[in-house]
Amino acid sequence: MKHQRIVFCNCGGSFIDENIKSEILEILPDLNIEKVKLDDLCGLCATDKKSIEGLFSSSSNTLIVACHPRAVKLLLEYSGVKSFENLYYLDLRESDKDSALKRITELSEEGQNNQPLIEIAAKNEWPAWYPVLDYSRCTACGQCADFCLFGVYKKENGTVEVINPQGCKNNCPACARICPQVAIVFPKYQHGGAVSGTDVFDEDLEQKRQLNDMNQILGSDIYQALEQRKQKRQSIIKNEATLKAMEERNNALNEIK
Repeated sequence: MKHQRIVFCNCGGSFIDENIKSEILEILPDLNIEKVKLDDLCGLCATDKKSIEGLFSSSSNTLIVACHPRAVKLLLEYSGVKSFENLYYLDLRESDKDSALKRITELSEEGQNNQPLIEIAAKNEWPAWYPVLDYSRCTACGQCADFCLFGVYKKENGTVEVINPQGCKNNCPACARICPQVAIVFPKYQHGGAVSGTDVFDEDLEQKRQLNDMNQILGSDIYQALEQRKQKRQSIIKNEATLKAMEERNNALNEIK
């Protein structure tokens, strides 16, 4: 199967060896294949969904050079990509430098399309730390939405969605820790395992870890703790709405003066 293009994520996280990234960036412009450099796939999937959806709606066989394939697929689903038949993956979390560079240069040797490098920029001021949901595992229990104080999730009509990724607090994976179905992935989570979106993990160990984390985070009465978190979140939202209303009222009074 010949790949017709390569898409490289110059990830803004700190878990991929900078030497690997720098060497890929050095050879990328000269590859004899269609090539695209993304500043940060996570950021683009949240802030520029149309560009990502358009990029990956192509029928071209594409090698995505990024992190764990499961995490990449969930990010693309979040941005609206529907088909994955022509997508292949090179996991820079798992690959050593020599094997990664070998696979990329092999693409150039079989390619016949030396086009200029396309670059798609992300918003650099945002670390793009946020969760994506694995709907093949999610049961829409809503514990994540009840737990999160920052309005990242919406639980409605039997579904849970990530609606406010930029509200997520950087390096906080706590909601993934309490998910009973191991359905929450943080692609930028540094320490690996199911939370980072690894494709293979021990289900029993993850369930035990989840129960232990839930007890540590929420205490023995989990349902009461979740209800308290929910009420606190509603209070935060109410206070924010009140402050916004007061600001608008004051602005209107100033205009009258």
